[in-house]
Amino acid sequence: MKRRIMIFFVPLFLVISMVLVGSLVSTADLSNTKIAYALYENNDSFICVMDHDGSHKKKLTKGVSPCWSPDGQKIAFAAEKNGNWDIFYMNADGTDIIRLTTHPTEDVYPSWSPDGSMIAFNSERSGGSQIWRTNVTDGNGKETWGYNLTQLTQDTPHKRVNNFHSWSPNGLWLAFEADRDRDDPEIYLANAVDGTNQQRLTFTRALDEVPSWSPDSKQILFSSDMPDAPQSPNYDIYIMNVDGSNLKRLTKTEGAASYPTMSPDGSKIAFDLGTEDNSEIYVIEKDGSDPVCLGKGSDPAWSPFIKNKRP
Repeated sequence: MKRRIMIFFVPLFLVISMVLVGSLVSTADLSNTKIAYALYENNDSFICVMDHDGSHKKKLTKGVSPCWSPDGQKIAFAAEKNGNWDIFYMNADGTDIIRLTTHPTEDVYPSWSPDGSMIAFNSERSGGSQIWRTNVTDGNGKETWGYNLTQLTQDTPHKRVNNFHSWSPNGLWLAFEADRDRDDPEIYLANAVDGTNQQRLTFTRALDEVPSWSPDSKQILFSSDMPDAPQSPNYDIYIMNVDGSNLKRLTKTEGAASYPTMSPDGSKIAFDLGTEDNSEIYVIEKDGSDPVCLGKGSDPAWSPFIKNKRP
């Protein structure tokens, strides 16, 4: 399902049916937030931004997997340049694009540290897909390529992958998926500094994928096909405590609900949903109620509160 991300620009999604449960929760003013997302068109993909309600859509540059800096002023993303996938970042209006990594293998799926100093990413430079991190600047504050490059997860004899990570807002943890149990991704935690103290959070026969965090670092969102047979095309959004307890299903869909991202006030969740024909971004309340479609797009990333709403 989500393996479309980096290389194959396969548009997804046409909602067949969608039933969400729960009561409406109160929300704060999100008018000074944005959602970055990928838009797949004509076998290509573009980084776009829109306001929290789907208005003021703007296409910025080619790429996938957008990720906001903690101050909301920049967006990191993966892009293919001259046949090679690397990590880049730019101003939130699409200007001043800077290349962060350069390697003949794929560097993809960035996640910004909450202090803004580092970006974690997936790379195959060690032989399999693993999680690495690098400083955005050198020791003197100068923007540079690959300063203090560190591998956080390790290759195994069976080449099991660790990928699709998310940095906790408190800076302590990386949540990620790993297929160490057959070809069966589960959600794990690792120390964000050095990758130690790894902890498995889900224990299902399903594909548990693409985790992300609540703003208070107490809960983890992820996508899973656990209600259906293995390799089902139907995925839903789940939420659990950081220790794996209190698991709750938020959506019930005929389609693939994936890439959840929570608003900075913790009141709403954006995700993408669809089939093999189309991809659309939805927003729901934190309890799964009140779905609203924002239009075509994939891989949404909700910004922090931004001082200047318009780039």
